[in-house]
Amino acid sequence: MKIFFDTSALLKRYLPESGRDAVLALVAQAASVVAAPHCKVELYSALNRVRRETQASEASYRDTCAEVEKNFAEMQVVLLSANVERSAIRALEVSSMRGMDALHVGAALAAGVDLFVTADIRQFNGAQALGLNATLLKDV
Repeated sequence: MKIFFDTSALLKRYLPESGRDAVLALVAQAASVVAAPHCKVELYSALNRVRRETQASEASYRDTCAEVEKNFAEMQVVLLSANVERSAIRALEVSSMRGMDALHVGAALAAGVDLFVTADIRQFNGAQALGLNATLLKDV
């Protein structure tokens, strides 16, 4: 199965937070893990925010970054294209999601994924409105 993870979902792969077990299970069953072109930058932004807020050690941060790099080397990262852009604009027209979230949806549509995974309700609703098979990771 070709599974697309937006940043809100993929971040759970690296942090001990609600939904992590579900993400790890989905990654394990995926034939291909797919991400948007800006996903890695958003991940690093979130990891740096967590590092500042929790005062995580530099070693822990570097270990997590190494894991991110290793995983991204194995992922299919969708390139930004006119098709991705058009699909992202359609996502904005049918939902109240933010622009960067729409790029995830546009990339997933362009990649023809089997499943779109997010922890963002607005993005989930927009993805479904455009015909994506989507899963919403809920807090437990």
